[in-house]
Amino acid sequence: MDWVDIIGTIAGVLTTFSAAPQLVTTYRTRNVRDLDLRFLLMLDAGLFLWALYGIAIMSLPIIVFNSIGCLLWLPIIWMKIANR
Repeated sequence: MDWVDIIGTIAGVLTTFSAAPQLVTTYRTRNVRDLDLRFLLMLDAGLFLWALYGIAIMSLPIIVFNSIGCLLWLPIIWMKIANR
């Protein structure tokens, strides 16, 4: 693994798991009022499409990090829709 792969892996971990604090806070407070549903749907769709792109170019890091990111945002989207 060279330095470019290390930077990419660190970037993937940071951006993917940046959703975790929001998920924990949203789960604890059940407050989704300030989260825009359009933002959440666009972000999740983008992550899903990045994962598909990763599959198309056979890039495991793109597939893994974007799939995890997509899955982390789904419970927040579900809570937002359920509390409408």
